[in-house]
Amino acid sequence: MAMIKNSFVLADGEQFSEEQNDVIHQAVAFANHNLTQSQTRAFVIEGGAGAGKSVVLFEIFKQLQAAKSQWRNFLLVNHAEMWKSYRELASYQPGLKKNQFLKPTTFINQMTRHNQTADVVLIDEAHLLLTAPDRYNKFQQENQLVEILKHARVVILVFDAHQVLKLKSMWHGDQLQTILAPFRPETVQLSEQYRMVGQSQSVVEWIDQLTQHKKIIDVATTPSFDLRIYNDANRLYTAICQENQRVGMSRILATTDYPYTVNRGKWYVTLDDFKLPWDQLDTGVTPWALRPETIDEVGSVYTIQGFDLNYAGVIIGPGIRYDNQKDQLIIDPSHYEDKAAFRSVGGKNLSLEDKQSIMLNALNILLKRGRHGLFIAVADPVLRQKLLASVPKQSRY
Repeated sequence: MAMIKNSFVLADGEQFSEEQNDVIHQAVAFANHNLTQSQTRAFVIEGGAGAGKSVVLFEIFKQLQAAKSQWRNFLLVNHAEMWKSYRELASYQPGLKKNQFLKPTTFINQMTRHNQTADVVLIDEAHLLLTAPDRYNKFQQENQLVEILKHARVVILVFDAHQVLKLKSMWHGDQLQTILAPFRPETVQLSEQYRMVGQSQSVVEWIDQLTQHKKIIDVATTPSFDLRIYNDANRLYTAICQENQRVGMSRILATTDYPYTVNRGKWYVTLDDFKLPWDQLDTGVTPWALRPETIDEVGSVYTIQGFDLNYAGVIIGPGIRYDNQKDQLIIDPSHYEDKAAFRSVGGKNLSLEDKQSIMLNALNILLKRGRHGLFIAVADPVLRQKLLASVPKQSRY
């Protein structure tokens, strides 16, 4: 969905698709019916990056509030930047209050302390819920979803297994289904791609093959979606700045293969003679993607997840390479600088496959941010040449 103020409302002139409307109507009817029943029930919306999950969830929340304002409804998200946007939305959407938009731990602790139960709890990015205790987030129990279900009559959540980014929120196998089974869940799919506009399905398939199967396939010409592979990261940055001047909401992003330490000065993303600082931690109310000065920074998966850009420039760092003999991507966790992502929790350690999955999930999120265009620069020269060969001549820069 278009990002005018954020990614959670439709832009002027846009309408929900038939698929999205069906999901909205099903979820609202599910909540209305099950609030008259005695057992807690769960409704799951599955869909990939760019499927419009957040905009659908927010519409469900608005409709439930408009129908019964006396209900105690909450929308939770375990993502600081998205939480900021939801709270900003509440300030100008009729019938909504900022205290209805909480982080999961805040909700759990608040409900537990007062022995309360909410009516409907909606969870955005439920794949980011903690699946282990986390002292940093002041969560002492074993699983946030389990705790939320104890304090809600109806839970509506959106989930995408390909957007898990840390061990402490790793969902293995059928863990979600096992937790939800006693609550007789209904599951629906958002299968279409709504972020990347025009004839971009071939680009979506190209990204999916890359991030889910480690394969590079040829991509067809996409006249209404601007896909470019750059030999030079500085030229990519210049192009993103030009698009930002022209249409706004264009930013540089990178995989987390470049050193950084939170709250300890500036750290840089470098590629040949390109050098730009990582995004800076900001405790204000405006998300990173909406601050104009961030055109001079490089965004991470944590600052951009859940948001739309008009044009995304993505730098793929040295942790993702290509092996011509094996004809597949090589994912090297030793280059991944997000040490917290792999940190052992409760004695559990990540396998090499888990670590590679986290890195590929992060790449998938970054590559699906742009509505109108995706520009890519690559550290590994072999991967760069392979990507250049996979796109039409007019996409090679």
